[in-house]
Order: sequence, then C-alpha cells, then structure tokens
Amino acid sequence: MMLHELSPAADAMSPAHVGEAPAAPPAVRIRPINPADVELERRFVEGLSARSRYLRLLSGRQLLPGELERWANIDPAREIALVALTGDGADEQEVGFAQCVVEDAAAGRWDFAIVIADRWQGHGLGRRLLAELVDAARAAGAATLSGITLAENRGMVALARRLGFAVRREDGDATLLRLETSLRS
Repeated sequence: MMLHELSPAADAMSPAHVGEAPAAPPAVRIRPINPADVELERRFVEGLSARSRYLRLLSGRQLLPGELERWANIDPAREIALVALTGDGADEQEVGFAQCVVEDAAAGRWDFAIVIADRWQGHGLGRRLLAELVDAARAAGAATLSGITLAENRGMVALARRLGFAVRREDGDATLLRLETSLRS
C-alpha cells in the first residue's frame, strides 16, 4: 500500500472546481481496486460533478447497468485499476480512480483512463495516480500506454504532457485527442 501526502498549494484551483480543497489534506492511499470496492466506487462516481462525469465518460450518458461492478472486478491478466483513498473505515472515501486495459496484446498497447474527485483536482493527485498507473503498466509488460480525452479537457492534456505523453488529434474525430507514451527504455 502506498501513502502520499498531497498539498493543496501544489497547483492553483481553477474556477471550474466544485467545493474547496481541504485546508490540511489528509493522507491519500493508492492501492489496487478490489471487488469489495463497488460501493466506494458508486459513491465516488455519484459525487463527481456533471462536468467531471462528462469528461470521464466522454459524454453526458448515465452509467450502464453493471458498469461499476465491472470497474471493481477487473481481470488482472488484462487490466490494472488503482484507487486513491482518504479516511478509514466508515469514513473512507475514494478521491481518484485510474485504470488501464490491454488494447492490443501482441503490440503491448494498453489503453488508460483516470478521474479525480472535483475538490482534489489541481492539487497533485492526478499526477501521482497517473505516475503510479504508468509504473504498474510498465511492470505488467505494457510497451505503450495510450488514451483518448476530449480536446476541451485541458487539465488532462496538461497532466499528460507533464508526464511526457505525446498529444495528437484522434484520427477521424476533431473533438478527441490521443495521449500516448512509450514505456520501454
């Protein structure tokens, strides 16, 4: 289990964020998701603003039946999912989620996604969580980590660039960007 201290002074809060960052942020634990986390995941997704849900799901759609269960019950041979948590016991809450899934096993290409709770955006958690996901994907043998995001998702694009991802327009859709990095030295 990993333990990280995050400072809300790490980055400035943008006006699009909902709520306030904690005055003295609690410790954040990052660990693999497990099937018992379905309720944590449900509370997390339901707590996201409409904007954050839109950016994560690439649309305004509602969750599909069974989707939360699918996110918590991963196939460890083909995917990695990490959760960022604060609190303990009944006070435990999810504040971030990152996942990568084998897209092309022969090429070692994995697809990734990440979402951070609104009040934690802009404070370093996304960077830490994505860096942990990159390390886990590399350890699992991924050669390339790639994902798509809406072109309007400037926070995700900036985060990806800070971590060395190349950013380009997605073929055939001007509203999407492809974020990609090689995991081989």
